[in-house]
Amino acid sequence: MSEIITALLVLIAVVVTVGNPARLVGKWWRLRRLGHHARGRLVYVPCDLRDRELTGGHWREGHVELPPGGPARWREKGRTETAAIDFPPLEPVSADDISIAFRSEDGATELRLHPDEAPVVLRALGPRP
Repeated sequence: MSEIITALLVLIAVVVTVGNPARLVGKWWRLRRLGHHARGRLVYVPCDLRDRELTGGHWREGHVELPPGGPARWREKGRTETAAIDFPPLEPVSADDISIAFRSEDGATELRLHPDEAPVVLRALGPRP
């Protein structure tokens, strides 16, 4: 009986290792954020930003704050204050299954975030009607 339990535990360990639980949890959080945004709730989308004005031209980890119906704002990780975002149009420059990078034409702004959340963030950063 103990051999069967041991074999079952080994099988579970292999499945968990192959399934990459961190990616599954990340996907769950992304779907939850997208659902909250669709229902008109405030969400914070994690991203990396390099911007001449907001980050002094250095890469910073933080969040794009997407309030319902309002303009997007930037919040650096570990800080509570937010800054208004007024980016020029951003074009995609690279992508893989973990992140997609967008850059302004003059190269002063670059934004990296997960491909699942890119459409929502780009819509919020686009021109306001």
